[in-house]
Amino acid sequence: MKGVLVSGGNNIDENILEEESENAYIICADGGVKNFLNTNLKPDLLVGDLDSISNEGVEFLEKNNIKVDKFPPKKNLTDTELALTYLLEKKCSSITILSATGTRMDHTISNILSLEKLYKLKVPAKLVDNHNEIIYVEEGKIEVNKDDYKYLSLISLSDYLIYSTIGMEYETDHLKIYRYSARGVSNEIKEKSAKINIHFGKGLIIKSRD
Repeated sequence: MKGVLVSGGNNIDENILEEESENAYIICADGGVKNFLNTNLKPDLLVGDLDSISNEGVEFLEKNNIKVDKFPPKKNLTDTELALTYLLEKKCSSITILSATGTRMDHTISNILSLEKLYKLKVPAKLVDNHNEIIYVEEGKIEVNKDDYKYLSLISLSDYLIYSTIGMEYETDHLKIYRYSARGVSNEIKEKSAKINIHFGKGLIIKSRD
């Protein structure tokens, strides 16, 4: 069973929400319930302190009998972290995080970096918003589908990252990029997919469209 976490950042496009939610167990983190209003979709569970839910959101929860696990506002985990914990306890085969980027940069960065935790736990995961799809990578080979994205970038999270590519507009052969460098930004997949070999380091692969 795949898991979907819908957080409280910028609203996710309904088509993305519908596509990612198919045959999935859906957990909503607090204010993320706004993404389900005026749709035919609903989460299986909502977790959080309920401090960012509108009256319309409360009515939606009650009308659809959505199970709610409420936590006190003063807690050690963010609502998104709580939701991830629930999905991990359910032993989901993969996890997609939606609506997790927005105006709160602290939450945005924290949510993106949670992908490393899921990688360490061997749970395939991605973070998707209306313009980007992000995955965490370490040493090894990976094939990345272009889908409908224009750009592909690699960002180093270690001091430096060394990688090679096959199928990119600007091919690399053991290219070394540093954490403070934008050298790996805005490449493009030429056909339907590209192969990336991470020789050293850890980082993010980000597919983007304007």
